[in-house]
Amino acid sequence: MTPLSIYVLTHNSERHLDKVLAAAKRMADDLLVVDSGSNDATLAIVARHGARLVHRSFDNFRAQRLFATSLCLHQAVMFFDSDEIPSDALIDEVMALKVSGFSHDAYAVRRDWLVRGRVVHALMPASCPDYPIRIYHRDRTDFTHHSVHETPIGHESVGRIESPLVHHTFETQSELMRKLDLYTDLAAIDLLNRGKWIGALWLKQWISPVGAFLKWYIRRGNWRDGRVGLTLGLYAFRYTHRKYRKALVHINS
Repeated sequence: MTPLSIYVLTHNSERHLDKVLAAAKRMADDLLVVDSGSNDATLAIVARHGARLVHRSFDNFRAQRLFATSLCLHQAVMFFDSDEIPSDALIDEVMALKVSGFSHDAYAVRRDWLVRGRVVHALMPASCPDYPIRIYHRDRTDFTHHSVHETPIGHESVGRIESPLVHHTFETQSELMRKLDLYTDLAAIDLLNRGKWIGALWLKQWISPVGAFLKWYIRRGNWRDGRVGLTLGLYAFRYTHRKYRKALVHINS
């Protein structure tokens, strides 16, 4: 049996965390939660499930994941977001892999997206369902140098698991706006780190949002998702505009 470490990043994550950790416990030989300052019931839920709890102030998602990975006790590592609930079928498939051994360096897991309780066709920057890497070998993996939407890299072979994670997100307008503010703060920093020219940023803040709306609402299929889909199309517009605007503010401040 191959031992498996599982970690979850949290910050005021009480809504789904009980179900997330209950599912994780069924697979994990080592269960870790890295919290960045919760003041809701998150810490009590973690304690109830007996997970190791470590505190780290949040700077960006890449740094948070590298920190969590460094604390995992086993070479095989799995992670979920605190609003991603593993299905029973996924749990069974991971348990079978633990018995047979993880033959790939990494595994992409099907992720179904629910927005306000509705399965959607897309949510920028992902088509739905998508297949993010969620299992990897600790010593063979790094993450892309993105502050948000970071991706595991370094693996030579990737397996695919069709049994899904179910991602519950944007369940309220306030949650959508809170994540929009956080993600665009981080995306603006990434733009600056890539040395984007100020003239290009000024132009893109007006042109690119229209392209983003058309891409996600029309081409990627959010038009099929009714009012929720329109909300997500507008999210793509706002996200794209704000990241360029915030980058310009950083340059001019």
